[in-house]
Amino acid sequence: MDNVIRPTFGQRAPAPAARSEPPAAAHPLRLLGQAGGYRVGLVEDAEGPEGPVLRVVLGPETAAEVEAIAVMPLTPEGAVDAEMVGMAVLRTLEIVGEGGPGIA
Repeated sequence: MDNVIRPTFGQRAPAPAARSEPPAAAHPLRLLGQAGGYRVGLVEDAEGPEGPVLRVVLGPETAAEVEAIAVMPLTPEGAVDAEMVGMAVLRTLEIVGEGGPGIA
């Protein structure tokens, strides 16, 4: 996903080769849930190019790979935002997995 917005939170922009997936040394916080064949979780990454961040990650249920879909600062406010984003993504996957919202 090279079209993901990568905020710098007031810092200089990271090098162009910024990664979107969490590093092997990232600390998984928790799995938010599974829906539509995917799992959504939170990962703490203190060594990212953006500085210490929380990453909302998404990956197939059947694979070990995940990809960051949102990046929030590693602050109490950032944790709340990351939780909201993760739950919104999870609910979206549930709705799509059920055949969509039923809008005519």
